[in-house]
Amino acid sequence: MVDKLANLLLTIRRLSIFRVFQRTLVILMPIAIIGAYFQLMRNAVFSPDSFIYNILNFDETMPDDIWYAGAFISSGMVRATFGLFGLYAAYFSARYTARLYKKDSTSAGMTAVIVIMFCAYANNLGDTTGNRSPFSASILKVNAMLLALLIGYVVGQIFHWLGKDHELIEFEHTSRIRKRAWDALLPASVSIFGGLILGVSIYELQIRIMSSDTFKTLVAQVENSNNLFKIILLLIVVMFLSWIGIGYPLNALSNSAVNTAAMANLNYALKHGSAWDVPHKFLGSSLVYPYAWMGGASVGLALIVIILLVRENKQNENIAKINLLPVVFNSNWGFMVGMPIILNPVLFLPFIIIPVVNVLLASAAIALHIIAPCVYPVLRGTPGILISFFGSNGNWVNLVFSILLFILDIVMLIPIGSLGQRIEKGLREREQKNE
Repeated sequence: MVDKLANLLLTIRRLSIFRVFQRTLVILMPIAIIGAYFQLMRNAVFSPDSFIYNILNFDETMPDDIWYAGAFISSGMVRATFGLFGLYAAYFSARYTARLYKKDSTSAGMTAVIVIMFCAYANNLGDTTGNRSPFSASILKVNAMLLALLIGYVVGQIFHWLGKDHELIEFEHTSRIRKRAWDALLPASVSIFGGLILGVSIYELQIRIMSSDTFKTLVAQVENSNNLFKIILLLIVVMFLSWIGIGYPLNALSNSAVNTAAMANLNYALKHGSAWDVPHKFLGSSLVYPYAWMGGASVGLALIVIILLVRENKQNENIAKINLLPVVFNSNWGFMVGMPIILNPVLFLPFIIIPVVNVLLASAAIALHIIAPCVYPVLRGTPGILISFFGSNGNWVNLVFSILLFILDIVMLIPIGSLGQRIEKGLREREQKNE
């Protein structure tokens, strides 16, 4: 059974679309890691409602000039990395697709940039949110990575079918570059024409592609529901979207949702000095963020711990080490991209199943009065394992439960790690035979 599963996953990994997507994510790893560290600084240090800012009392101890400079630099770098991540993803996705078929990868990459920028422009027309940029940020952000990868892949395929073969050489003469440009004219024109059709369709139909507003209803249903069955179903949808590269719903989830049920829980806890008997014990906002995702600790940090303990792959070990600090403080994109977890068929089931198991166990513990519901707001950048501790106003049983839950997540991931190693070995062997 395990061998059949390994062969199936190996076959999936060999598909051109998965090969292109994974190579694109790997090449973008440095940008994602840099963005993750600046995101950590912005969310946990240079923000008045952040964890480190309040723990170290930076409001009193940090000079204003340093704070403003840090906030400016960190916010700017997050926008330059994660805010334009779709641009980089579309470029490299088109490049790797074209290169796979020995076509002009540079021209394909630049064409993909034109297509996604026009789509971002069309998506922004008619926007009433007051966005001063001519381009829609929602399409270009890291949260909309899937769209960028698909645009790049389709453009690369157009170059595959309509472009002429291209051989990389160390130095190109002007005449050869001119011929190369003429050869790229047809596939580039067809790609841009297709992009024009997509962009005009977006504008005429007023489609908001990958807009965070599109997922507000989904997030609200997860946070406001007190129905455990509904929460589990919606959680599966949210985790699946995150796995394919649509991160808006997961990033928007928190345990400090402002809704009637959450306010009723908080008011009850403040009035009675305890959260044990709040009226909405199984509220989605009190379950998903503290236990299902743990700010990234449920899957991301657990996988990092396994990699650092096993130490079988030096490259994976280096990726885990450099992403350890950001993931601890809930900045996960560097690891999600660099590993990569996104669109990795080996990690599909654990990425979805582990959060569901966590929610079910946490619900059972709440029903049995083992742990208290998390009803108190938590500071941004609070380490994942500590979220339930602060969310329950310092209940030590909640902290112990979160630690045990995290250990269980590691145990559940261990066989997946072994399977992943077998598949990686099989891929290397096949690539060596092809060479």
